[in-house]
Amino acid sequence: MKTQDEIIEFIHDKGLVSLLGGNELPSLISGILGKPWKPSAKGFSGWLDWWSIKISGQPVAHVSRNVEGRKDILATRIFRRTKTFVSNKLWPILDIIVKHHQDSAVKQQILSDIELKILQTIETEGTIRTDRLRKKLKLEAKENSSKFHRSLTNLESYALIVGVEDPHPETHLHANIWQTWDTRAQKKGGRNSLSYSEALGKLLAKTIDACILVREDQISKWFEWSTDMQPVKEKLLSDGAVLRSGPYLVSSKVRDVNN
Repeated sequence: MKTQDEIIEFIHDKGLVSLLGGNELPSLISGILGKPWKPSAKGFSGWLDWWSIKISGQPVAHVSRNVEGRKDILATRIFRRTKTFVSNKLWPILDIIVKHHQDSAVKQQILSDIELKILQTIETEGTIRTDRLRKKLKLEAKENSSKFHRSLTNLESYALIVGVEDPHPETHLHANIWQTWDTRAQKKGGRNSLSYSEALGKLLAKTIDACILVREDQISKWFEWSTDMQPVKEKLLSDGAVLRSGPYLVSSKVRDVNN
């Protein structure tokens, strides 16, 4: 991929795209490089393989920030808790799953006290940057850093909050601006006819479509709500929406192409 428009088209075509890769989803960086990418070194130094590449005249990091800030694409950590771009084509499906986890009883089960406070603060503020969020919660001390960022990641992994990198970070490099799912996805009411389990099934099928071929024993590691996925997976198989080949599950798109 050589242009930002191609990247946007790629994300909408796949539905879900990993930023860095290293998992089953198609990777934005691999797509840009034109080959599978794995970091050549640990930490940020491994990013030097692609950091200097320009897309539409801009560094990849800037393009990534532009993409995640679009109205039709957002960045979550729903897949293996890693940064994943999600096309708005999948938002109606994901919205049902998010709504399930927004239920008060469910939230109490899946979120810690600090995560509940973070979520409530973001809901109240509407939009808030990472450093200001920490200050408001009185978590600025260094010993709170790990707990704070781990909590943000957990909330992102349920798509309860969505972040986009601040284009004007001042002294706080790579600070995110946070919103709740409802604010970021701009859900405009209306009733979706899908049940929670049906939404899980559609998301799983769309994810396998994006991956094409996956090891079945890895699916339980994909989503935070994977415990709800087993009956959903079996229904997809019985309906022919997903195919099984030995230890692998295969997108039904493969069958459709062969036919």
